[in-house]
Amino acid sequence: MTIRRVVLAHDNHLLKMFRTVIGETNVVTDLPNYLASVDDLFDSNADAGGFIDYGAATDFGDETLTFLNEEVQPLVDQGEYGLVFQILAHLMLKIDHVDIDDSDGETMMIVNASVDLWEAVLTKADADVQQQVFDWLCKQLAKPLNIIEDTLDDLLFTYFKTPAFIDAKLAYTAKRFRAVQKHPDSWNYDWLTEKWLKHYLQMMTAAHMPDKQVIEFCKANLATPQVRLFYSQFCLQHHDEAHAVQLLKDGKTLVTDNRRMLAEFSRQLKDAYQQLGEQQLYRQELWQLLTEYAPADEALFSELKQSYSTKDWPAVREQLLTAIAKNSNVDLKPLYVQEKLLDRLLKAVVAADGLWDLQTYESLLKPHFSNQLLAKYDHEVRKMATATGTRRKYQQLVRILKRMLDYPDGKSIVQTIVHDWQQQYPRRSAMMDELSRLKL
Repeated sequence: MTIRRVVLAHDNHLLKMFRTVIGETNVVTDLPNYLASVDDLFDSNADAGGFIDYGAATDFGDETLTFLNEEVQPLVDQGEYGLVFQILAHLMLKIDHVDIDDSDGETMMIVNASVDLWEAVLTKADADVQQQVFDWLCKQLAKPLNIIEDTLDDLLFTYFKTPAFIDAKLAYTAKRFRAVQKHPDSWNYDWLTEKWLKHYLQMMTAAHMPDKQVIEFCKANLATPQVRLFYSQFCLQHHDEAHAVQLLKDGKTLVTDNRRMLAEFSRQLKDAYQQLGEQQLYRQELWQLLTEYAPADEALFSELKQSYSTKDWPAVREQLLTAIAKNSNVDLKPLYVQEKLLDRLLKAVVAADGLWDLQTYESLLKPHFSNQLLAKYDHEVRKMATATGTRRKYQQLVRILKRMLDYPDGKSIVQTIVHDWQQQYPRRSAMMDELSRLKL
């Protein structure tokens, strides 16, 4: 036996890579080996109870990504799409049920890495393999899933665009929607209703369903907000603006306890008013959005501004900012930036706790208000230093001091802070050590 054969006989990974490179793959004989390799990725990193702890999760993630890159990608390159599908399907289901501490996001990294491989299968495989994938996706999405649900959902509704598949998806989504409606007491009833209804309505459009059937379905399900929204758009597209507006106005009264849905109805309603040329009503709806349903939304704020003349806008803006500010926890700083209201932006930044806002808007404010920002730094860094911490915390404090050195008068302020800390915290050896590295 040659050295090459000896090595390959004892290294299943190398053997599979070698056979792939020379084109000697066989779905029937090779699939069990690949599925066993997937299982081994999980088993070798799990403890006796099947749990992959934080320490092992990193190795698990790295090994799985290597497997996808070195063993599955070559199969894609060789056009072995049926085999790739079976491997990915097995891996996805294992990932969905693995018991793991993936605080660093290993499972989602693996799922995301698989998307390109799925794309190759769904764009290049023959009709038989595509049908297999389609059937498998439909089967899995009818079950409760964990982290892979969104990915599988995206695959099903992003690809499979032939007329036959669109008709199949139309029937499938109708079936899923009806199934959900049978369990109104389910804890996730609203979410599932919205999900499958959204897909069904999309498929109705994609399948070019006759208008009469669309209207019948919508009228029978107007109590569902998503149907009402869809139907209003349908009416607008068919130049029945008056009906669309009435659907939306009535819809707002049906979802008064749901701010998200109120915002959706209001957005469509202001668009309908704009399409009708009803400028006053259009502005009123935008105002309500900005002050109630989507407070301080930057895009809506800009849209309302565009409806006013340069002369009229400042007065309207002041009234609007006052109204928006009545909402609790609303953040007006992005609007101040948009309007170049730097004095108000500075006041909000100084009033905010911590340094996050200061550092977010520092480049904009520093050329105009360096003294005020330096005073804010002084106040916050001293407050941070009152509690003891690890060396990492003291390193963070030194980084802030270095940032302060870039300000006019920053050096004198930092020297004073360092002197004060040396007097106040002489026993904090790690702190003193880090301060000694600061070049003043």
